[in-house]
Amino acid sequence: MMNKPNKPMNVFDVQSSQKVIGQEKFLDAFKKILDHGGYAQGPETKELDEKLAQFCGANYCSTCGSGTDALTLALMAWDVKPGDAVFVSSFTFVASAECIIVCGATPVFVDSKPDTYNMDPEDLKRAITEVKAQGKLNPKAVIAVDIFGSPCELDEIKAIAHTNGMKVLSDAAQSFGSSYKGTRTGNVADMTATSFYPTKPLGAYGDGGAVFSHTNEDNELIKSCRVHGMSPEDHYDNVRMGMTGRMNSFQAAVLLLKLSVFENELKVRKQIASRYDNELSPYFRKQRVLDGCESAYALYTVNCDDRDELMAYLKECGIGCGAYYPRPVNTQTAYQQWNNRPMPVCEKLSKTVLSLPMHPYLESDAQDYIIEKMNEFAAKKLNKAA
Repeated sequence: MMNKPNKPMNVFDVQSSQKVIGQEKFLDAFKKILDHGGYAQGPETKELDEKLAQFCGANYCSTCGSGTDALTLALMAWDVKPGDAVFVSSFTFVASAECIIVCGATPVFVDSKPDTYNMDPEDLKRAITEVKAQGKLNPKAVIAVDIFGSPCELDEIKAIAHTNGMKVLSDAAQSFGSSYKGTRTGNVADMTATSFYPTKPLGAYGDGGAVFSHTNEDNELIKSCRVHGMSPEDHYDNVRMGMTGRMNSFQAAVLLLKLSVFENELKVRKQIASRYDNELSPYFRKQRVLDGCESAYALYTVNCDDRDELMAYLKECGIGCGAYYPRPVNTQTAYQQWNNRPMPVCEKLSKTVLSLPMHPYLESDAQDYIIEKMNEFAAKKLNKAA
């Protein structure tokens, strides 16, 4: 039996990268911003746009204030409005649906697959058929979430959406750094929104986000909507509805520095996930990553019928864990009026999934200890059942 490691075993670690990169580099970057005075959407944000697009092979990237802003800006660029239906995963963080409401459109929730936890293309087909039969809403877009960093079935979802005259927005808030059949996230869907909240794979030291697009037209619309719908020719003529969605230069400076270690961090996340995959008891059902795809492993999540008991046990052992997400969006108070479709898989997942410590600075002795304690729990359950 192992002794508990001295270092905390948290689900996330948002500080260690400072030591790896060197805190003085962050201070130097901040001093440059203080000297040039371009605090909002300064030169650092423009450099970040270019480097993020280059990283994932996208034609265009426009950074913004948060992942929620990124989702909202993409829908604004597509002129999503009242009377439109936007189909969205329900097993996700609320922002995936919140952006639809902000635009005045109607969210139509779609169930998940029990093994990938991502949107079920077959249920998407059913939802579209139902909306068309009712004849009250115009099917406009699909928001497909890469839950926990693992890519969803984008080929199938795009085919369904395009056949029905809709575009697909990839919600890659947790999956920046992942790849779908050899293509980096940000360059697969019609547009992609991501988040740089501190706990994300590429995390800032505050809020931040980005929208990736294929065409100059979409990118120019994003940039206009990002600053109140401003005209590029006349900054005092707002030609469309918009918002305040700028990224500040300090967060861009952080992300530029963190990009320098990001590839290695992704590699380590994958190594830790491989250990969990191979060494955790089969008692824990692991999230399936699609063939030919690579997860960014924002979270490593298992599926266990004794989730609440397991969570209490891990906390007693000093192991951080979290239930993401304990309530599907369609069951939450503010979204009850749209809770009109059965979501059996989402409801089951919300009661059985548990996320374990997953970050690039989780040391090997901590990994050993987590695996040992998880397997001890599984052994007790299996022995009891026998």
